[in-house]
Amino acid sequence: MFARNPIRIGAACILFSALSWAQPELTTISDILFKADGTRFNGLAQFTWVSFESGNGSNVAAQMKTVRIIDGNLFVQLSPTTNAVPQAVYSVKYSSDGKIQFQETWAVPPSTPSLRVRDVRTTQPVFPGGSSFGAVTQIQESDVIGLLADLAIRAVKGPGYANLRAAVINDTGQLEGALGSASDCVHVDGSSGACGSGGGSVTFVDLEIPAGAVDGANVSFTIANAPSPASSLLLFRNGLLQRANFDFTLSGATITFVSGAVPQAGDTILASYRR
Repeated sequence: MFARNPIRIGAACILFSALSWAQPELTTISDILFKADGTRFNGLAQFTWVSFESGNGSNVAAQMKTVRIIDGNLFVQLSPTTNAVPQAVYSVKYSSDGKIQFQETWAVPPSTPSLRVRDVRTTQPVFPGGSSFGAVTQIQESDVIGLLADLAIRAVKGPGYANLRAAVINDTGQLEGALGSASDCVHVDGSSGACGSGGGSVTFVDLEIPAGAVDGANVSFTIANAPSPASSLLLFRNGLLQRANFDFTLSGATITFVSGAVPQAGDTILASYRR
């Protein structure tokens, strides 16, 4: 039997442990940041990332890191993400004067020489609550609370929908264009036809002269048709509108003037009504 060498066993364990728990490689990003007015930026840069496996197999847990920027000097060392599994990025938020000034995304490659911000930045700075200049952010309908329910109850285009037509609602609740010619009238049930058709025609009679002697003694006059409705009758004597049930009464097509309002010889009587 051979005796085990504890020194060799211990060295092998240390080597195995070093291979199993390799430290992630780091890329240095060093730069000087300025404000738009030429003064140097002072504040904080907060880096946030999700879990990923680095290029050398190290597992990097999701976390965040805050770096102070003094007199514009930014210095930070981060594990590369361009060769990570899955490929990852860093979300960077710059804050100053107690509020977030802007944010951007970094994709850090493996590099021995230090890099500048422009070498790792993947998006233009984003203002809080805004989006990148020129970028388009797509929002799914399901992301808007209540939108799908509201869309479900709205009227939608039906198979008969047409522009420049009166809209009618079909029996399934869809919008369609009314059929017919441009001179037709649309009924409340959505059908169309010549104006005055469908629900009974209406005829207007204007300034008809009632039949009857205008001599100061005759109180009864007759018009060609019974007004429908009776309240549609407008009776004029010498251009003055007469009041129903005060100056006259109406029964069918017969007009009877009351005492004191009887037309005198030479008076003009005209009647307008619907029938």
